[in-house]
Amino acid sequence: MSGRGLRLFAAPMWSEVWRELRLTSVLSRILIAVQCIVLLALGGSLSQTLAAERQAREQIAATAEVLSLLQSSLVAGIDAETGQRGFLLAGEPEYLEPYERGSRIWLPTIARLRVVLGDEATPAQEQAMARLEQLAVARLGGLQRTIEHARAGAPAQVRDLAAGKRTMDRYRATVGALEREQTAKLRRAIIKAQRVEARTVPIIFLLGGTVFGLVIVGLWLERRAARAEAAARDTDRLREAHARSDLLARELNHRVKNLFAVIISIVSLSGKGETDVRTVVAKIRSRIHALSLAHSVSQGQLSGEEVALGEVIGAILKPYDTEEGRIRLQGDEVALPVRTVTPLGLLMHELATNSAKYGALSVGDGAVEVRWRRSAAEPGTEVELLWHETHGPTVAQDREAGFGSMLVEKATMQLSGRIERDWLPDGLCARLVFPLEVHP
Repeated sequence: MSGRGLRLFAAPMWSEVWRELRLTSVLSRILIAVQCIVLLALGGSLSQTLAAERQAREQIAATAEVLSLLQSSLVAGIDAETGQRGFLLAGEPEYLEPYERGSRIWLPTIARLRVVLGDEATPAQEQAMARLEQLAVARLGGLQRTIEHARAGAPAQVRDLAAGKRTMDRYRATVGALEREQTAKLRRAIIKAQRVEARTVPIIFLLGGTVFGLVIVGLWLERRAARAEAAARDTDRLREAHARSDLLARELNHRVKNLFAVIISIVSLSGKGETDVRTVVAKIRSRIHALSLAHSVSQGQLSGEEVALGEVIGAILKPYDTEEGRIRLQGDEVALPVRTVTPLGLLMHELATNSAKYGALSVGDGAVEVRWRRSAAEPGTEVELLWHETHGPTVAQDREAGFGSMLVEKATMQLSGRIERDWLPDGLCARLVFPLEVHP
């Protein structure tokens, strides 16, 4: 498929994938919002139920304490009355012990009861509490008077005894009213909790089902997003493949043009000084064959894991040495990893092609010297390669610009190296430094 075909194919696909991703994103945000609302509603329902149950439990505890205090106050009054009667009948002081105990705790018990009721007391309870205090004070006063009269030797008055009985009867009736009012409050709290529970339990089940449904929808959206992301990755890979194919096509076009230019240069230079057609044809054939070998080297067709750097450079530059000695090679023995041959071959081929077209190899007196050595800074890890043209024409830097310059930069990047170029008056001087171990 051509680059244009890839673009026409990838554009609608990428647009469709982008719409799918955007739709999935919108649905995901809506789902998250709905989940938050449902969770808030669920939390509100649960908190309302728990609050009603807590109020019911607190009311049960308060009712139990109120009933206990009411009974304690009644027992205190009965004890005080029992001690008074025993003393009146027997005249012995030890019979006053129940009276003293009852009179000591009666009013404090009523005060404690008022504290327990607190602000939750109903108006009826407030009135009943005031009546209890009045009755208790009145009865304690009456008991105290009869005991003092008895100690003084005066007989008990029948009317005092009758009035005391009426006071205790009213006290018992008031205690019963308070018990009934408190029991009614407890019953109302329990009924309220039951109503809240009856109302919120279905809501909780409904919200729970909604949460389960949202989880299912979330899983579906997650799978949909995963498919969309996979499609996006496939589309990106397609775009990358298109970019690579476009680059390869441009490189192929550039290399074909360069090869034709070099072949024309070889034909032109091979005929200089020769009168025998067969000799010229043989020179042309051998040099074009060497150019083919150099092209294979630059495409990484060598076998084995390592190759000598000098052999690679020699094979690449041999077709350009139309007159023996114009290209001089000198350097250390360096074992070059095979994976570095392709970028190095492209780079050397580009330098030689430019030299044959515009530089020192394009004129009869021009020469190129290529030297390499291991880097002194880090022995055994880097190679420093120098390309030096002499006796060539002055070449402007813009003549080297374009795809060829980009190819040199990309090849240098593939080598994980760096290159410096200086356009001197009699030719190009380039310095390439790259590591022997290039990470793939």
